[in-house]
This record gives sequence, structure tokens and C-alpha cells, in this order.
Amino acid sequence: MAFDMEQAFGEFKAEFGKVTADIRKNAQAALDESKRLGGLTDETKAAVDKALAAQGELAGRLDEIQAASRELEQRVAAGGRGGVEMPKSLGQLVMEEAVDKIKAAAKGGVQGDMSLGVFNAITALPGSGGVLLPERRESEIIAEPLRKLVVKDLITVGRTDQPLIKFFRELAKTGAAGLVPDDGVTVKPLIDKTWSSESEEVKTIAGRMEIHKHMLDDIPALRTDIDNTLTYEVEKVENAEILAGDGTTAGGVEHMSGLITNATAYAQGAREPAGATILDRLRLAMLQVAAAGYVVDAHVLNIWDWAAAEMLKDTTGRYIFGNPFMDTPTPRLWGRRVVDTEDMPEGDFMTGAFKLAATYYERQGIEILLSSENRDNFDKNMLTVRGEKRGVVAVKRPLALCYYNAPAAGGGQ
Repeated sequence: MAFDMEQAFGEFKAEFGKVTADIRKNAQAALDESKRLGGLTDETKAAVDKALAAQGELAGRLDEIQAASRELEQRVAAGGRGGVEMPKSLGQLVMEEAVDKIKAAAKGGVQGDMSLGVFNAITALPGSGGVLLPERRESEIIAEPLRKLVVKDLITVGRTDQPLIKFFRELAKTGAAGLVPDDGVTVKPLIDKTWSSESEEVKTIAGRMEIHKHMLDDIPALRTDIDNTLTYEVEKVENAEILAGDGTTAGGVEHMSGLITNATAYAQGAREPAGATILDRLRLAMLQVAAAGYVVDAHVLNIWDWAAAEMLKDTTGRYIFGNPFMDTPTPRLWGRRVVDTEDMPEGDFMTGAFKLAATYYERQGIEILLSSENRDNFDKNMLTVRGEKRGVVAVKRPLALCYYNAPAAGGGQ
């Protein structure tokens, strides 16, 4: 059956408005009831679960609409042209584009450094420098290879050509819309927001590795090293800074001011049931975000805490979160995506509307530099390969994120 984009979007828009209103009403009612009674009644739990399930279904519908939209855009851009050209990795492009240049420099004893080009984020925008885009588009859509979800995938990613990002941060929102008489005199209700003006400097993340000159004779191996070592390590630090950068300066290096530093603290301790677990608190944190007017789209947990959650069993010994032998590349909890990372302290967690809460601005994608003149490279027949990228995260809506910081004495399950 053909996918009707217009109909799907119309249905999604209508359902989204209804479910969002239900979520806010049920979230506030649940928080009030939990505080008053020390727990939730079965009726309230059912109402909240139903609303959260509906919200999770909408997230799946949105993924479907977005996938269909991307397919349509690519088919239109292809213009009916055939031909299959697989996207290439960063290391592959570096080697294919510059192998002759590298060999000539290394064997000829050219002194100094050599830039192999700046590789920006893949984009179809004119003038974006999207070197990673293939020259032709195919009519058949090729899915992205499966990989583990990371924190950067949860937030909005943009581009900048400036060394300093200036933005406004939403601190509070008061007031609400309401019914008014149609008399032309009554002043309409005010929805007031409090903002602060912020700025963040673009940060540089870099790493280097040394290779033997003879590796230039084995281009596939060198390409693999660039892809699996240098690029991986740089992006690992990038994701750690996005999540847990504390904004401090040490040794002349200024860290990013990340999500944890700017998120709203968990404030539902009085509503926790007796013997509350990390999952109980996560559920209350979702309600805290919903009561603030945002739709939760993901959770971030420590790798050990998520493993403990996955190992939970019911009274019959069956795993609560499904069959451990099933292939689930994107884990979910209450219909929302889960990122498990060692950068989140054990016992802590974060939930929220990540796409609305923060934006990561990339000024430069991976730049690969190769040098034969670093230290004693000449004597050892070695070459130094350096990878570097520049960017910064801007947290614009702290209320859209809820962070639970476990007490120092313990945490986890």
C-alpha cells in the first residue's frame, strides 16, 4: 500500500495535540496525587501508562513519516537516474583522494605537514563542503548501517562558521492560553518566558597516531586505522563533552558546558514510593518534564544501570524487557530511545526532550593532517596522522531535561 504523506502528517498533528494535552494533565495529577498519598492509585497509573504509551506510538509514527519524507526527497533529487554508488567512509575518502600525494611526500622527503582536507558533516546544502556526498544519487534507498546510538544523536545538530555561538536560554515559563470573551476589550492571557543571554566558544577536539611509512603500501589497512581508531577516539571525547562537560578551565583547556551541567535537577523525592528504584525515579522524572510542557523523547543511563534494568525478571523468571536473544539495535524504555554510556555516572540518569533542549554546532568536521617531520619521524621511518574537529553544545531549554544525581552513599537499582 502506498504511503500517503499528507494524510499521515494530518493524523499525526491531530493526535499529537491531543496526547500532549493528556500527558500534561495526567502528569500534574500524578505528581500531586503521589505527593498527597505517598503513591499512585491503580486508576492514575493506568491513565499515565496509557498516555505514555500513546506518546511512544506517536514517536514511532513520526519516525515513519520522516523516513518516508527522506525517501521522497531522495527520489525527487535522483530524477529517475539509475546507478548505484555506495557512500564512502572518511578514511576511504582520505586515502583515495590523497594516496598519490602522500606517497610522493613520504618517499621524496618533503618536509613539513600535509593537510588531507577538511571533511565536514554530510549535508546536501549548497556550499556546505559536504565532501562525503556521492556525486550521483540512486533511486533505491540504502539504509544506514546499524550502530550504537550516542548522545549526539539525541540532540539537534547544526553548523556554524563563527568561533563564538551566542544564544538565548529559556529559564522559566509562566501563564497559559485561555478562553476570552469576544468583546474586543478583554486583554488576552500572557504567556511569559524568562530568558538569559548566553555565549559559548567553539572547542577543539584532537588526537594523533603514528604509523610506519610502509603502511602507505597497504592503503586498506591505513584506511581502517583512520576509521576505527582516530575518528572513533575523537568522537568519543566529543560525546563525553556534550553530555558531561562541566564548563571549567583546567590546564588552559576549557570544557564544554554540557547537558548534565545545565539540566534541571530531579525534584520528585517527596513523591517516590517506598523502596524506589532507578526505574521508579525515571518514571517520575518523565512526569516532571511533561508537567513543564515538553515531550520526552529519550533517556540516558549508565551502562551498568541499563544492564541491571535489562536483567530484571518477573515472578516466573522471564525477562521483563523482552527476549535477550532478540536483535534490538535501538533499546527503548516506555517507548523512548535509550542511550547507555559510561560517561553517565553510575546511579544517575537523564531524561527529557533532547531535540528541543540542546543544539550541537559543528564548525569543522574531521580534518586529517599527515606529517613526516614530527619529532624523530624521519629517523624511524614513521609518519604522524592527526585528526581534529571543532564544535560546541548550546543548552537552550534546561527545563526540557531532568537529571537525577544519586546520593554519594549509593545509587543504581
